[in-house]
Amino acid sequence: MGIIETIKVISKSKDQHFLSVDKKIWDRWFWIISPMIWIKSNYKFCIIYRKKYKFLKNIVVVGLKWGGKNVKRRTSGFAKEFISRNRNAKCVYCESKLNPDNATTDHIIPICNGGNNAQVNLMVCCFDCNNERGSIPFFTYLKIKNPKYRRTKRPFV
Repeated sequence: MGIIETIKVISKSKDQHFLSVDKKIWDRWFWIISPMIWIKSNYKFCIIYRKKYKFLKNIVVVGLKWGGKNVKRRTSGFAKEFISRNRNAKCVYCESKLNPDNATTDHIIPICNGGNNAQVNLMVCCFDCNNERGSIPFFTYLKIKNPKYRRTKRPFV
C-alpha cells in the first residue's frame, strides 16, 4: 500500500480499533501521516512498533480508537491464551519465564493515556513488572528494565 492508499484509509476510517501503516511508509511519510491522526477526533495518536499482528508484519500503529472515556478492562483471558499458545514465553521487561500464575496483560499505551483494549495494544508480561510500570511510557520502562533495548531507537514488540 502506497502513501495515497494510506491517506485514503486513514481519512475514511471510523470504526477500526486502531490505525496502522507499514514501517517503510511511516519512515518516509510520518510528517504527513502524524497530522492526519491528530485531526481525527475519534482516534488518539500513538506510536507502537509491532513485529507481527495477525497477518500484518512490521507495522507502526499510529492511532487507537478513543471514545473520550476509559474503557472497561476485559483482558483477563488474553494472558492465559497467550501462555497456552507460547510455552516458553518470557516477560518482555525482565525476561523471567511466564506461567499462568504470574502472567498478566499489559497495555502498551495505558488506558489512562488514551489506550484501548485492541489486541495490538496488549502484551503479556509478569505481574511484578506490570505493577511496577503503572503509567510510565512503554518505551521508557522497557529501556530502564531491559538492558538490550537501551540503545534501540525504535523497539519492535
